[in-house]
Amino acid sequence: MPNIAFISPKGGAGKTTAALLLALGLAERGARVALIDSDPNKPLVRWGGLPGRPDGVTVHAAPTVPDIREAAAEARRLSPDWVIVDTEGSVRGAMVFAALRFDAVVTPLTGSQMDAVEAIKASELVASFGKRQGNDLPYACLMSRVPAALKPRSLGAVVAQLKARGIEILPTPLIEKEAFRALFEVGGGLSGLEAQGVGGVAAARANVAAYVNAIQALVTPAPALRRAG
Repeated sequence: MPNIAFISPKGGAGKTTAALLLALGLAERGARVALIDSDPNKPLVRWGGLPGRPDGVTVHAAPTVPDIREAAAEARRLSPDWVIVDTEGSVRGAMVFAALRFDAVVTPLTGSQMDAVEAIKASELVASFGKRQGNDLPYACLMSRVPAALKPRSLGAVVAQLKARGIEILPTPLIEKEAFRALFEVGGGLSGLEAQGVGGVAAARANVAAYVNAIQALVTPAPALRRAG
């Protein structure tokens, strides 16, 4: 049962979307997934209250650090295959490491220099907590909210900066898509969006499938995979 945390020292990087898409992608493959929403704004709890939530996905609110342990215990009673934690979009989000042990941590970021700096801070936090727990915690950055028309070289400076610090970057970015935004408006999973008149669902599903593959590879990394710290 992998425990995956999505963490970013700043908001607006696509952290909650990345957590939800991973849960939906895994659920489409038959996995049972528990989402722990530790963001005080409760975006995943709101999504879970909309119609159409897949049967294989449960949502557990944990607005404070003590709540995270209780939410995790509640989730485990349902025997999930994966536990995914969406943290608060601030430096306080790192407090989840005091409550749970994780198998991998992901920081979504856009192509901005500011996000790159925050991702480096996050990698240092992850490395620090990993050492305290006595393990080499897999960590990677996820390029998110990438415009479909963006040339790869436009992200070159950010990618080079992260790689220079030994930070792994997931090979599949999350492309900015109407379907991903619509999930938080109409609820449910990707399979129900076409009935709502949302366009580009097939391309969105393909993006999510490749993204899930990348996360699974992070959880069970090849020996050469670089890790934070």
